[in-house]
Amino acid sequence: MRKSLLLIAAAATLFGSCRKEDTHMKVPYGSLTTTTNYFTTFKGADGNTTADLADMGKRVNMLKELDEYMISFGAVPLSGAKMKDMFNNTNNPFKDTSLKNATGISMASVTAMSFAAADGEAERAIISAWFDSVAAISVHGQTLASQGVPGALDYAYLVNGKAFEYGQFAEVGLTGALLLDHMNVMLSPEKMAADNTTVVAGKNYTQLEHNWDEAYGCLTTNEYFPKKDNKGSWQENYLGDLVRQVNGLFGEPTDVYMAFLKGRAAIVNKDIATRDQQIEIIHNKIERALATVAVSFLNRAMAASNEASRYHALSQGAGMIYALRYAYSPKLSKARSEELMGMLMNKANGFWSLTTTDITNVRDQIATTYNVDRDAVVYN
Repeated sequence: MRKSLLLIAAAATLFGSCRKEDTHMKVPYGSLTTTTNYFTTFKGADGNTTADLADMGKRVNMLKELDEYMISFGAVPLSGAKMKDMFNNTNNPFKDTSLKNATGISMASVTAMSFAAADGEAERAIISAWFDSVAAISVHGQTLASQGVPGALDYAYLVNGKAFEYGQFAEVGLTGALLLDHMNVMLSPEKMAADNTTVVAGKNYTQLEHNWDEAYGCLTTNEYFPKKDNKGSWQENYLGDLVRQVNGLFGEPTDVYMAFLKGRAAIVNKDIATRDQQIEIIHNKIERALATVAVSFLNRAMAASNEASRYHALSQGAGMIYALRYAYSPKLSKARSEELMGMLMNKANGFWSLTTTDITNVRDQIATTYNVDRDAVVYN
């Protein structure tokens, strides 16, 4: 399903009479640090940045609006059609003015694109079905959920009668299906064979540089990673937020940033070997980070002091197990991902029926598969 990273094609030469030769200045690797500004480090001959993350920034903002809508349940039921419109960017569904004008950009267009066409369509159908489930349960948004009774746990988390929080399946699942998958596609041998000789007409970057920047934009659109604002709050979302949370458990998130930074410098320096080494680091670090987060969600579920926290964490855990099928390897294949999700979800009363032994079994299998700490617990 995914191509091996062992043999990366050399950069292809594309011809175009309207394109300029690349005159970007080389970047000394020794000048790069964990606080190096991604944008100001890579400049064209005109002195302007060659890094353009605008499209990925719009997709992340689309996901934010979708999330905000899915948790806005109350007296008025939510619309499955509206959620699908947000996913596909059809029928002008967004409040953000910049998203209203984002013609040709959507979440769906880059979701599950590493899969074969029919398989990718099947994955997008799974996600669309989750939207329908959120809408169906939202009719009961003012009902206190209990076993067999859909509604809101603690009036906060919208679940069906089996305590499945489909909004979390969608949010966490899209961390894999949208962001992780698109990152992997952009770092694939095919995309890494793009032209790195001439500047794209009307732009300030080569196609190879832009492909790399699209991958970075799936992690964060900030000038470095991870980043706090002046009040001490972390500024990452989704994939970047999850990778950031594993700080200190198996290697700093800054390792991921340094790999992106050094890999981008290697593209400018026409150094394919160094670039490919950084791709390996990115894949391995992010895969282990997400596996650690999956383990953490299950541990948090088992340690929860109330039903709302327990089933919210279990929904996040199931969503992350789904997301792991999009890892580059992937150690957790689609079939294996479905098997582990089934072990959590296929009991007669769903999550209500799960025992600590059931959850521990799934947790341990993930921890063993990825060689991560089975007792890991990470928080925001």
